[in-house]
Amino acid sequence: MVLPLTFRTLALISVLFVIAGLYFVWTSSREKKDYDHVTGHITYLDKHLGNLPFSDPGDYRYIQIESYNYPFEVYTAEQGPKVDSLRVGDIVTVYYYENNFTYRDHINRFLQFLDKDSRSYYKRSNIGKITGWFIIAGGILLAGLGYFLYQRKKIVY
Repeated sequence: MVLPLTFRTLALISVLFVIAGLYFVWTSSREKKDYDHVTGHITYLDKHLGNLPFSDPGDYRYIQIESYNYPFEVYTAEQGPKVDSLRVGDIVTVYYYENNFTYRDHINRFLQFLDKDSRSYYKRSNIGKITGWFIIAGGILLAGLGYFLYQRKKIVY
C-alpha cells in the first residue's frame, strides 16, 4: 500500500511521529517509584551470559537477582566501575519494567535503576528521552514541510 503524497498524508504521519515521540519521552521520564522493583541477593554478576551479548561485551553486565525470574542485561558504558564494585551476595534493589521481549528472550533488558544500601549504582541513560524529542521535532518539521508544499501548490490537500 502506497500512501499518496498529500498534505493530509504528511499531517497524519506528523501526528504519528509526535505521538511516538511523546511515548518515548514519557516512558523515559518516569520516576523510580513508577517501576516494578524487587530486592534480593545478587546470585550472578558477569560480563557474559551464555552466547550474549550480541554487541560489545565490554559495556554489558549481566545481573541475576535471587527473587526475580530473569537475568538483567545492563548497558554500563559510563557506569561500569560502579556496577563492577558490586559482588555476588550483595543485597540490591532493582527497578525495571517488562514487555513481551522479556518473556520471549528470557532476559530483561529494561533495568532502570539499581540501588544498594540506598545508594545508586546504576541509572538508565536519557537516550530514550533524547530520541523522543528528535522524533517530535521530525514530526513538526514534516508538518511544516507539508504545509509549505501545500501553500506552493506542489501537493494537494
